[in-house]
Amino acid sequence: MSNSQMSNVQQVPKNFLNNPNMHVRKLLFLLAALLGLNGLSAQDIHFTQFYMSPMTMNPAMSGKFEGTVRIGGIYRGQWASVVGGGDSYKTPSVWADAPIIRGIRKQDWIGVGLVFFTDKAGEIGLQHSATKLGATYHLALGKKNTTVLSIGGQYGKGSRKLGDDRRYEDGYDPSGQYVPSNSKEGNVVDDASYTDIDGGINISSKLNKRMDFNLGFAMYHINQGKYSLAGISDPNGPTPTQPTAGNAKIPRRSILHGQFNAALDDRWSMSPAFQYMTMSGADEIQLQALMGYLFNPEKDITLNFGLGYRLRDAVQAIAGVKYKDLRVGFAYDINTSDLNAASNYRGGFELAANYIVKIYKPATIKQKVLCPRF
Repeated sequence: MSNSQMSNVQQVPKNFLNNPNMHVRKLLFLLAALLGLNGLSAQDIHFTQFYMSPMTMNPAMSGKFEGTVRIGGIYRGQWASVVGGGDSYKTPSVWADAPIIRGIRKQDWIGVGLVFFTDKAGEIGLQHSATKLGATYHLALGKKNTTVLSIGGQYGKGSRKLGDDRRYEDGYDPSGQYVPSNSKEGNVVDDASYTDIDGGINISSKLNKRMDFNLGFAMYHINQGKYSLAGISDPNGPTPTQPTAGNAKIPRRSILHGQFNAALDDRWSMSPAFQYMTMSGADEIQLQALMGYLFNPEKDITLNFGLGYRLRDAVQAIAGVKYKDLRVGFAYDINTSDLNAASNYRGGFELAANYIVKIYKPATIKQKVLCPRF
């Protein structure tokens, strides 16, 4: 749906016209919601804990771990203080990946991954959903195989869908009442599906026993599938037809990301990270500084905490815990943009978790009988 078409889609609360104070407040909320909706075409999904959602950050991250299979999920909710109800803006995602077979060389391997997400935005319930299957080739480099070059891609289906609770500008009569029959919405598609192709590259290297890093680049929506909700039907024609998806294409989204990990001593570690994302002229930069403390060496429990900053938007408070192969993370965005007049500095929150399952065949030991010599 184009921005001009988007501005005609509204959802007005029933008591909007009855209370003057509520009128001003809701108008501010509605304006913020519409601004957010207009920015969606240039924003796409994004997470504060971007390394906790590897396949929405870079397809080349699938299967890049030691274990049998990794399963995870992340949930983001935001703007509950701006738009009532608490669930107007939410993004849940679940995923699983695994290193499945060796590559051409015995030190290489191939990983696969499956990811699903759905993003609901605004009071009208605009949803962006996708299911994608990916594969990555991990190429070990160097004499000691301490550097790995990963090249991967994803293929899947995406869709944009409008919720049922929506109203159009031309549906309101002079008294302010909404009359559905007055609205000419015949050119609006309820659901527009498209094919999606993503690709990425990542390099990681272990510098020594205490330090390593990774650096990656990814591009999403390479084929720019058609996802417009503005159809080509004429509702005023003699024989109105079922509208079909328009010709608007989803813009490509490019991501550059990196992370440096260093063990300061036997207990403390640090992991600064960054992410730069650009889409249709809209840029987003995240800078983070995370610390880790090995709380219980016997049980392998590490506490993680730190701060981040999304430029011109929010300060991020991040915390989590790692218990053996289970990792849990929580983040909260403290809004610092111009919208804080309505949000009162309350932005979004995230809850994420992933678990690595390790199933290895037990080693077979062949017993040998030694015959003493006489």
